[in-house]
Amino acid sequence: MSKITKISAEKILDSRGKPTVEARITSENGLTAIDSVPSGTSTGAKEAALVDVDTACANINQIIAPELIGLKSEDQEIIDRKMIALDGTGNKSRLGANAILGVSLAVSRVSALDQKIPLYLYLNKLFRKISGVEISPKIPTPMMVMFCGGKHAKETESSLCIQEFLYIGELADGINIWHSVEERLKEKNIKYTIGLEGAFAPELENDEKALQILSEAVEKADISGEIKLGLDIAGNNCRMTNIQILENFQKYNLFSLEDPFGEEDWERFGQLKLELEELKKPFLLIGDDLFATHKKLLEKGINQLVANGIIIKPNQVGTLTEVMEVVKIAHEAHYVSVVSHRSGETSDSFIADLAVGIGAEFLKSGAPTAHERLVKYQRIEEISKELQKN
Repeated sequence: MSKITKISAEKILDSRGKPTVEARITSENGLTAIDSVPSGTSTGAKEAALVDVDTACANINQIIAPELIGLKSEDQEIIDRKMIALDGTGNKSRLGANAILGVSLAVSRVSALDQKIPLYLYLNKLFRKISGVEISPKIPTPMMVMFCGGKHAKETESSLCIQEFLYIGELADGINIWHSVEERLKEKNIKYTIGLEGAFAPELENDEKALQILSEAVEKADISGEIKLGLDIAGNNCRMTNIQILENFQKYNLFSLEDPFGEEDWERFGQLKLELEELKKPFLLIGDDLFATHKKLLEKGINQLVANGIIIKPNQVGTLTEVMEVVKIAHEAHYVSVVSHRSGETSDSFIADLAVGIGAEFLKSGAPTAHERLVKYQRIEEISKELQKN
């Protein structure tokens, strides 16, 4: 048991060149842990509030640090609830979810160092303690973004409405498909840039063209695993009908659909789920903005039978404790958990350890080549090797 002796924060730049928060915590054993906070471009209205980065850093240095110094780093729940109470708002708008989360994650990391165990094992212990669920660490399957459209396509001539076109499988296969996609684009003389998540943002006239190219690339790539494709439609910004979605689902043999409708379209989510069930084939219908990693929203979704999967983004809710409470509910309802990145990322690999620790089925971290994305996938492979040795 080691006490926290120092907490500080400073401003760094994320993958978009925008400022974000980096929190640093030191224990009485002289160990220091650092965690940084990502942020999104396509954000839901129900997410916990962020504050200006300078303000967030000042809140950590001047308000949070004096309250937490002297507490035991292993008391994650106590620390998280103390910060929630210190903020005193329903959505963390006083101190900022970016301030609170940075500290919350760094607390878990320094505690793992103090206990001399890998972060994923510490997070697994913590999850079992908070949830009461006896679950072993599990290696998630990568969900890798190949094309991006909508708000993630940056400044392009692309007419892609769908936000993410995904390959779901092993990292090596994803990298091979990435290169196969690039070859297809060059063969067809299609101009492209690289979008916010490191994926191709091609100048295409519609989403089906992207699906056609991705399907061709998968067929011609040297891959060893099962072929699974998915879409993040980001329905707050991209409007599609049930018929359009189902036609693409069947024609391109899709497996995963994320946010096909807006965050208030509960009825349409439920209707699509029924229609997908009638097809008698495996599918994953995921809520992101719909649930915003919040307990009450997930419980509503479970009661209304609107999905069978949830995106887990720690900065949508703001503390590690709250994340694990949501995952507990998902686990008990047999919902698939997809731990996810944001468009504004850093080289911090925390979400990889989190995905393993909570037994998530999938990890979505963007394209399989951009550094801030690749480090998360590579961390999964490192953990896999460790687990195989044991």
